[in-house]
Amino acid sequence: MSYIQAPDAVPVLMKIVGKAFEQVKNADFILCNTVQELESECLSALNLMQPTYAIGPMNFFSDFTKTVVVEKSLWAESDCTHWLSSKPPASVLYISFGSIVQINKQDIVEIAHGLLLSQVNFIWILRTTDALPVGFQDDVKDRGLIVPWCNQNAVLSSPAVGGFLTHCGWNSVLESMWSGVPMICYPFYVDQPTNRKLVVDDWKIGIDLCDGGQTMREEVASKIDILMRGKSSTDLREEIKKVSKMWRNALETDGSSQRNFDKFVVDLRARLYARREDIGSNN
Repeated sequence: MSYIQAPDAVPVLMKIVGKAFEQVKNADFILCNTVQELESECLSALNLMQPTYAIGPMNFFSDFTKTVVVEKSLWAESDCTHWLSSKPPASVLYISFGSIVQINKQDIVEIAHGLLLSQVNFIWILRTTDALPVGFQDDVKDRGLIVPWCNQNAVLSSPAVGGFLTHCGWNSVLESMWSGVPMICYPFYVDQPTNRKLVVDDWKIGIDLCDGGQTMREEVASKIDILMRGKSSTDLREEIKKVSKMWRNALETDGSSQRNFDKFVVDLRARLYARREDIGSNN
């Protein structure tokens, strides 16, 4: 894709992605962190080349994820529970661009002014506040909470959260769908533009932050208003409720992901048995 070939793309990351595409050709099986119902055409195409199984959402698979906590960042997590409990239902916009993306100063300034114009409650994951406009934190006071890192699942699952401004990393998209929180999409590179296309164009559970060109505060405020208030917001919430139910149903005993995982185990055993037979015959 053009954005992968762009000269300003992250070189090391691109090398990793390129190497992964080469290595996956040697795999006997491909496990995908998605559900059959959402990406059936893509999964069918992949399955023509290699056995492919949609077993997602792996982030929430079984009780293992409830008892084993895997840290996603070296940053200490801030507990936002008390602050969120003081806010009305669906009134808080959660803003996070993940642990890798580095947003530039000008965009931070425009997003900050957009938040001021929108008057929305928000939690913003921001490593440093140096780039924020002078006086911004005083202006937002109790309306905004700025922290370097948090437990994203805990925040998204809060009844107070009504929207997610995201870079569209797959884990973030998945967690937002699981919690039924519609998205404002602001992708950067690798899989993120494709994920944006799915969220906005195919599944109708999010909107774009910018329709092209530079990030502008007026557009930021307008998109926040569309996501958080009015008929468009209601339509987005109805659609993402359906998607959230689809994800949860997939993990049920007779759900598609559970059936696919069971089939993978059977096929894996058969492949291992066949290889033992080949080794035995060759000896």
